[in-house]
Amino acid sequence: MKIKSEDVSERLEMLLEIVGKEKFLEIARMYGGSNVYIPTYTSAIKNARNREIIKKYNGFNVNNLAREYNMSVTHIKRILKEDITTAKLIRKS
Repeated sequence: MKIKSEDVSERLEMLLEIVGKEKFLEIARMYGGSNVYIPTYTSAIKNARNREIIKKYNGFNVNNLAREYNMSVTHIKRILKEDITTAKLIRKS
C-alpha cells in the first residue's frame, strides 16, 4: 500500500518522515487508536548515559565526569551509588 505524507495529519507527518512509511504503518498497526507516551530525549538516554558514567568511573574522576556530562558532582555520586560495584569505591572518596 502506498502512503503519502499528505495522507496523515500534520502532527504525524514528521513521524512518518523520520521512521519511514513502512515503519509508520507498523506503528499504526500496533498502537493505532491508543495514546502512546514518548519520553523526552534526556529521559530516553538516561540509562545509557548512567552506564557510560559508571564504566568511565575510575575511583578518582568524579569531578571530571561532572564536567564531561554537565552534571553536579552530587548527581554523579548518586548515579555511582546506584551501582553496587562502584558504591563501595565512592564511599571511600
